[in-house]
Amino acid sequence: MNFLEVAFLIIIFLTNIIQAITGFAGTVLAMPPSLRLVGPDIAKPVLNLAAVVICVYVVITHFKDIDWIGFLKMALTVGIGFGLGFAVERLPLNKEILLKIYGIIIVSIALFYMAFDVSKAKIPKPVLYLCLFFGGLLHMLYVSGGPLVVIFAMKTFKEKNKFRATLSLMWIVLNMIMFAEHVAFGLFTPHVWILFAIAFVISIVSYIIGHHLAKKLNLETFMKITYVLLFISGFSLIL
Repeated sequence: MNFLEVAFLIIIFLTNIIQAITGFAGTVLAMPPSLRLVGPDIAKPVLNLAAVVICVYVVITHFKDIDWIGFLKMALTVGIGFGLGFAVERLPLNKEILLKIYGIIIVSIALFYMAFDVSKAKIPKPVLYLCLFFGGLLHMLYVSGGPLVVIFAMKTFKEKNKFRATLSLMWIVLNMIMFAEHVAFGLFTPHVWILFAIAFVISIVSYIIGHHLAKKLNLETFMKITYVLLFISGFSLIL
């Protein structure tokens, strides 16, 4: 294991703490620097499967809180964008340009969250479903559709446990499809499995720490910090 991979694992540890506190943004914060550190063939499969670890825990502990009708609405719309992302991923596009476009999207999302209180803002339904569509597209390409899908979820699921459980089930379904794709294309080499095993342990520890901190921290202040980090994370890909 080299220095860049150690830095990658430290990023997973820190961003999963944020994930546990805020309920989202863990992978989308981790992905931009991880792409620079270890490349997509390691970052995507490890972060994808590591995210499943936390989501499975949330679904098991809050299974009764899942909003099945809301889940189906999300799944259908996100699924269309996810399928388009599958096609886009196979086009002969310049990967560096795609990374910069991805960075611009992340920065734009961060600025949107900074400018508006999503929980109170009046957002037309067509816009909410567009967020789901592009969230699915972005999730397929970079395991980072969370911030867009969260806009829909905030306006749909008013109870905290329902919000977390239904979203977590959505990510499990999508991430397991991506896991099958990563296995089929040979991304899970023995070395990647070793990195995931370490990331698995790290994810559990960081989630416990984050869950504990969430009880003590001012969530509103921490969310503002998260948006700034999201901005920096995305901007790093544009440079």
